[in-house]
Amino acid sequence: MLSYKNIFKILVSFFIIFNGSNLLSTELSEISKLRIINISEGVRVIFESDKPVKYEVFSLKNPSRLVVDLANINFSSDFSLPPNKGIVKNVRFGSFSNDISRIVFDLNKPLKKIKTKLLKPSSGKKRMLYIELEIIKDNLYSKKESKKKYFKKSKSLKKRKTIVIDPGHGGKDPGTSFQGILNEKDIVLNFSKTLRKKLINDGYRVFLTRENDKFIELKERVEFAKKKGADLFISIHADASKKDSVRGFSVYTLSEKKMDREAEKVASLENKGSIFSRKGLIGINLTQNRNLIEDHQIKKAFEKANQSSFEFAEILVNKVKEKSQLLKRPHRYAGFAVLKSPNYPSVLVELGFITNNKDRNNLRSKNWQSNVADKFVDAINQNYK
Repeated sequence: MLSYKNIFKILVSFFIIFNGSNLLSTELSEISKLRIINISEGVRVIFESDKPVKYEVFSLKNPSRLVVDLANINFSSDFSLPPNKGIVKNVRFGSFSNDISRIVFDLNKPLKKIKTKLLKPSSGKKRMLYIELEIIKDNLYSKKESKKKYFKKSKSLKKRKTIVIDPGHGGKDPGTSFQGILNEKDIVLNFSKTLRKKLINDGYRVFLTRENDKFIELKERVEFAKKKGADLFISIHADASKKDSVRGFSVYTLSEKKMDREAEKVASLENKGSIFSRKGLIGINLTQNRNLIEDHQIKKAFEKANQSSFEFAEILVNKVKEKSQLLKRPHRYAGFAVLKSPNYPSVLVELGFITNNKDRNNLRSKNWQSNVADKFVDAINQNYK
């Protein structure tokens, strides 16, 4: 019967042969040893190699895992996975892509911090990649105190959610208008201020991209939301039609085709890290060797943001229909510039048609705006349950 060590060697050999055409196209670093050492804060994982290693390190939750991606590497003939030790309950090996090997460490404790360091050889040819894992230590509270602390923390989570509201148009750009007496830019600013007040009263952190009748470039609106660490971006507009019978509320999210196109554009930028906010890719280390799996990360970030946008749009439509007429097919898809960010879910809302008599009266009504804003708050609360 084959031992675990021999089985692993066979798997590694198969991986190298199967991907030989890609791996041999560049000079490979040889990993000769992998060790796990217990330390007071948690554990230290050490890789030994003969050349500098390109690597990506990040953690995953539920269950807790450490993932180490190594690019263009080979394993020595006597290499073997280390035995489980300390918080490491299992070590697994696999391939992420043709030139990336992935080692996953299953952990029995949640991680607090990860430190990485690539040490140059002091003697001989061996180089060391150190990965120190600091765990979240068990607190000393009683169960009753811990429960109180948990509920207090849960209640404060909503307060930390950042909502960026984007009143469309402004300044020299009035948007759509009706007979020169009612402009879209004024309607959406009034509604945005009403919505902001209600969200702040409900415990959210809220910012408007414009506070007054000011023209702001579309890219500046997106950059503003990124800098504020937005958890949700809502762009507010009013619609118009050649047919005065057309009316109703609608919400737009980015189509999958547009999403893929935007992901490709972002992936072609030289400084790809600059597009992400601090909340853009939670759990992924962007500071080291981004070139390893950056295209995959960018696409996944867009997919995650777009899925969240879709889910919120569905909730919003369902809530708003209680207080407003909906446009036929109220959830629609488009490639609006303000929807093209991988940092946060985003929607563009059309409150109603300024060209329709009933919608126009609603848009001018403070009572209607207040009632619909309440439904926005209900939708956001449900989104963060």
